[in-house]
Amino acid sequence: MKFTNNKNLFNIIFYFFFLTFLVLTLFAIFFHPFVGDDYYFRDTVISYPNFLEYFKERYLNWTGRISQIILSFWVFSNEIYLLIFKILLIPLLLISFDNIIKKILNLKINFFSINFIILFVCFWFVFPSINETIFWTSGSIVYLIPLFFSIFYLGLFTEKKSDNSQNIFIYTFYLFMSFLAGSSHLQVFAGCFVISSFFIFNYYKENKKKFNRLKIFYFFFIIGGIVLLISPGNFNRLAELETHSYLSTIYKSFLFATTSIFYLGDTQSSLIFFLILILLLFLFSAGTSFKLFYDKFNFIWFVAFLASLIAVVPAINVISTRLIFFPIFFLFIFFLKVIFYQHDLNKKFKLKNLIFYFLIILFFLESFLGSITNYAYKKENDIRMKSIIIAKENSKKYIEVSHYTIIPSRQTYIQTPEHDSNFLNEISKILSLIHISEPTRLGM
Repeated sequence: MKFTNNKNLFNIIFYFFFLTFLVLTLFAIFFHPFVGDDYYFRDTVISYPNFLEYFKERYLNWTGRISQIILSFWVFSNEIYLLIFKILLIPLLLISFDNIIKKILNLKINFFSINFIILFVCFWFVFPSINETIFWTSGSIVYLIPLFFSIFYLGLFTEKKSDNSQNIFIYTFYLFMSFLAGSSHLQVFAGCFVISSFFIFNYYKENKKKFNRLKIFYFFFIIGGIVLLISPGNFNRLAELETHSYLSTIYKSFLFATTSIFYLGDTQSSLIFFLILILLLFLFSAGTSFKLFYDKFNFIWFVAFLASLIAVVPAINVISTRLIFFPIFFLFIFFLKVIFYQHDLNKKFKLKNLIFYFLIILFFLESFLGSITNYAYKKENDIRMKSIIIAKENSKKYIEVSHYTIIPSRQTYIQTPEHDSNFLNEISKILSLIHISEPTRLGM
């Protein structure tokens, strides 16, 4: 009895650590300053008299990502809206993950249970470039939000027992999710198209009732994809990219596809990815075999992984690690499908609790470091931007701004020196200053 009480006390303590992590992560998101495109979107939104004019210009000249156009106008038009958006990111993460567990993996895991937290933390450490895809405001609009749409949309096809047509509000919600999943991001559309097409065709052959229920959602998804693909803005943006020979494009595409599973050469992140897979196999699997990798209901997720990689080939010359955010998601689900094909969620051994405690501590330390780093980052950025504004007010023709002195955490997005220099040059043009520069970097 005493041992059980001590164990429960330990669990309560670490649940508190997990909740503290969520709060600290929220602080890290809140403190993260504007970077690069954030300033551009803010100034662009202000320059348009209304949303329709902004939507028209973005869709015709820059992008077909409907959710990005809508959210960028809302988020960057008002400080209150920006704050609301940042606050909502953590709840959206938790809701999305709960849907992954219950509707995509079809696991009977209670919200905020030990198994839930273990899997959530594992997902957290698997996601690449979270500094750009979650904590950077523009990046979260382009990557995290479309992932949210895709999870709800795919859950319609993978969940075993739901009927979303019974409630008009839920029905309408899923229609919107389907359209936005198709129109939010090309990689999302590619991956979701592969998976939902596979399931809708399978239901057409084997379960006509479910096919008839889901075909409307599939139709809205396809309409969203068409709206995304035919946007003139997509072609205008591609035309601005530097072009290379077909041989160079094929070579770079091959390297991108073959190294994406290794996080484009980031050996530390790829090692964490495979160690987490081994850990989950050890903790939850009740038996597996190589045949499960070729099971069509599992393998289709690997095909989605490949499709989401192929989708970025037209922009292969501007590849960055954030472009494997969606592919890694599809790939991780593929492996989880194999691991949890035969599983035991109630394995009883002390090591599982130790792993739970260890993951929570890692999570807490990362969030603590991220929050204080982003706070210092915001302070330095505010000083930097304030000095630029003062120079403008005093009609100065030259200003030298300081370097960032912080050491970035995994939750901190700082532009490369080249991108930062380009950003300062753009600010110079906007403010009619002759030159804004950083001090010469010694030893470089």
